[in-house]
Amino acid sequence: MPTGLVNSYSYWICHAFFCMAFIWCTSAQALMNGDEFPRNQVSTVRINIQHEHFLRSINQWEYYDSKCSAVVVGIKPLTLITAAHCLKEVKLFGSQQLPDISILNPDEIGVKNVKIKQAFYRPYQEVAENISLDIAVLVFDAQLEQPLKPVTISLKMPNQQNQLMVCGFGKGHLEKETVNPRCAKRHYLNKLIDFNQALPLSYKSKDEMLYLKSETQFSYTKEISTDENILIAINRLNLQDQYDNQLGMVTEGDSGGPWLIEDANKNYVLIAISSLVERFYNKNIYWEFFDKDTPLSDFPYIAYGLRLDHEMVNAFLMYCKNSGADINFH
Repeated sequence: MPTGLVNSYSYWICHAFFCMAFIWCTSAQALMNGDEFPRNQVSTVRINIQHEHFLRSINQWEYYDSKCSAVVVGIKPLTLITAAHCLKEVKLFGSQQLPDISILNPDEIGVKNVKIKQAFYRPYQEVAENISLDIAVLVFDAQLEQPLKPVTISLKMPNQQNQLMVCGFGKGHLEKETVNPRCAKRHYLNKLIDFNQALPLSYKSKDEMLYLKSETQFSYTKEISTDENILIAINRLNLQDQYDNQLGMVTEGDSGGPWLIEDANKNYVLIAISSLVERFYNKNIYWEFFDKDTPLSDFPYIAYGLRLDHEMVNAFLMYCKNSGADINFH
């Protein structure tokens, strides 16, 4: 497992332009309590991934699908960025063994005859041990019948006092599915070092065991990242430093969705993608924000974004660009 820049870019792919390794994926991550935005305005689309899993107990294949968010970074050819973990056990097809991935409702963004032609990603076995690798670039042949605005990638992190826009197609358990992504403006943490930045120490006295369990999970996430500077984060604390489950937050359905900032011309540029969400292990009566009728999927406390300006991620993106993907930098 490399922990820095790879010695050869061929390490990122298994054959020609395509990675033929099976990828392991959890459910997508998503944004709840956000506001619906036109997908073209935030360059965000929803993708469908076909998966297959061999059941050794009955000696046959099991098939299923999942959905993730993705951000449009180029149109010549159509190029999307999403999270690599979305490609868990992805079904491969054709002589080039391409992942079976499609864009949902492409007509609504003026795209027709969409067909994947290149895919760059790392096997999930590696991603699970190093979330710094949680990025995939997908390239499609497509006919664009109306303008589709791609987003450029920023090579400079903004001032931490600035707000960013986090977008995705996920939802809370009471929210309806939308045609367009939900987005929320949030302040972010450039370095999430202390668990108290995510859950204040005042909650520890109310339920020390649950607090320690969550802190242990937090510590493990730091261990599976090769560089703490490769992740940024949003927590669920309000201005009073209290956990607030009404804040817009990444959860089920949003993996690969964009973290955006505005440039000097008020255009969105991409700084990160949704990668990982951490939730509480179990409910309790001492933390007043818990609702016994609300599923635990609605109780994340940290969401991580994979920074695209990091040298390792940037090297991967440059390789994809030189291999046929349309990726532009700001």
